[in-house]
Amino acid sequence: MRRSRALVLFLVLFLVVVLVGSIVAIISMLDGGGADVEEGSILVLKIGGPLPEQPMPEQPLAGLGSTWPSVLEFDSALRKAAVDERVSGVLIRPLGLRTGFAKVQELHGAIERFKADSDKPVTCWMEAVGNKEYLLATACDEIYMAPEGFFLVNGMHLSVTFYKGTLDKVGVEAEFTRAGKYKSAIEPMTSEQMSEPFRQMMEELADSLYDDFVTAIAESRGLSDAEVRALIDDPPLTTAAAARAGLIDGLLYKDQLRAMLSGEEVEPIAPDSVTFAELLAQPAPPPREIVEAPAEGEEAADEDEDEVDLISMADYALVKPSSLGLGGGEKVAVLYAEGQIMSGESDPGGGLSARTMGSDTMTHAMRQIRKDDSIKAVVLRIDSPGGSGLASDVMWRELELLREAKPVVVSMSDYAASGGYYIAMGADAIVAQPGTLTGSIGVFAGKYNLGGLYDKIGLKTESIKRGEMADIFAANQPLGEDGANKLGEFVDEFYGAFISKAADGRRVAPAAIHDVAQGRVWTGEQALAVGLVDELGGFRTALDLAKEKAGLADEEVSLVLYPRQPTFLEQLLNQSSLGGALAPLLDGWNLGGALPSEQALTAAARMVRAAPLFADGTPVLMAPFDLQVW
Repeated sequence: MRRSRALVLFLVLFLVVVLVGSIVAIISMLDGGGADVEEGSILVLKIGGPLPEQPMPEQPLAGLGSTWPSVLEFDSALRKAAVDERVSGVLIRPLGLRTGFAKVQELHGAIERFKADSDKPVTCWMEAVGNKEYLLATACDEIYMAPEGFFLVNGMHLSVTFYKGTLDKVGVEAEFTRAGKYKSAIEPMTSEQMSEPFRQMMEELADSLYDDFVTAIAESRGLSDAEVRALIDDPPLTTAAAARAGLIDGLLYKDQLRAMLSGEEVEPIAPDSVTFAELLAQPAPPPREIVEAPAEGEEAADEDEDEVDLISMADYALVKPSSLGLGGGEKVAVLYAEGQIMSGESDPGGGLSARTMGSDTMTHAMRQIRKDDSIKAVVLRIDSPGGSGLASDVMWRELELLREAKPVVVSMSDYAASGGYYIAMGADAIVAQPGTLTGSIGVFAGKYNLGGLYDKIGLKTESIKRGEMADIFAANQPLGEDGANKLGEFVDEFYGAFISKAADGRRVAPAAIHDVAQGRVWTGEQALAVGLVDELGGFRTALDLAKEKAGLADEEVSLVLYPRQPTFLEQLLNQSSLGGALAPLLDGWNLGGALPSEQALTAAARMVRAAPLFADGTPVLMAPFDLQVW
């Protein structure tokens, strides 16, 4: 009884807080939503986390969950700051980036575009840095770090985990067939090491990503490629060593950084190069000077008098683009295709769940855009490793119909591979970042034979069938030669359809697509060379191309985002339990160990997504997206 009362009380308090938050949000909107931006303010962008593409659904209870800003929100903030005369510069704070290189390149380009459009300084300050954080920092005018920070820029490490040994131990056999010798998504379940085609593909992916990485650092720091490669091979691990190597501009504590941003002349801390033995031989420093307190009647100097006004991205988001002369004009739809492809409704993610792309949600959004005459063009922003072949084909068809009504340009993010490439094929043009992973034009299908596991645990089944292949996907027996041949026919036919549609979209012969297909993954730079994409660039490149095709070049446009994200109240009402409703609030909370760690959740998610453990023979268009690039 007490527990029931406590639960009811908690629910009542929870709903009251939600109601109050909603009222505050409504009042803010009615008030115009303007932020108080002082003259000479510095916009602070803390960039980290997974960098989702579409802005997350609203979370009125700010601070209780970890809602990461999206790529578009960072891009929009920089675009506003470029024309906002009250903003004198930008401070970039890279945190822990849990994303691919393409999104880092996207934001790198946005920072460079801000500098070119505004001629305002961009400063970077970090406490710890890895490859991706440093790549982002190279877009800034100056890079500073905390004196005792950590610097680890040590090259590319591509890792793939193989599960066959584990499956063998539990008596499970993965039976998959594939179309395309590079279609390596099945190899972690069917092999204990890379095949030669798989290794060749990975080696060339690593070369492409690494070459771009080295070139970006060299151009930013005024070094040769050879000098950068030597520094990466023997990396300076301390910030002092990084400063001595010329990879950063100096060492500053946060108070010194604020003073520098306020316009004071601040000399960065000189990186100490003494040996440990020399340090021990140094004499003691002189006694500290005694600072006298001000005499009675005298006022102490106001230390905050010259401090710079720093404005956070959250506060700056309240500044409407229209107040700065941005936006307005004709509408351009931005359609987000984000997450693993599935049939049914999309899951916006948040809390303990990852985003998925549902064919029902996506096709509904495409029909809405097609029927809305006020929308003049579409940018399809893809960040997906693929998934269901059927769902991919359903979306491809709807996109073909949409393209007949208005221009459609694809902008590829970290991933637009396999099913992610499938839905892009019918667009008028495809734009990718150099570090995008795309292609993987291939198919696999199969099942797991659990017969060995049944034997280990003493599970017995009996069955009766009519039809020679009625039991082709029975859980406790192998496919057999006839079943494998039949499944192979199905996969080959689906692959042929994939090739045919890709050839039609790219306006080339099917044989030309087959030569660069066979399940092979390419970086965006490689994909441009083999004709799978049309141009290198980011979202703004794709938007400019879409505007041009719609006859809107050099005009300001209003961006309309699809699919519509559910409101917080809709999310709450759609949950089947209190635990589900509160999942977004629990994200990142340890609760005394009651929840698994982020690392454990990530590892489990990779295992399930890489498997797919409940395969039933349906075609799967999926890249080897368990690939981790560090």
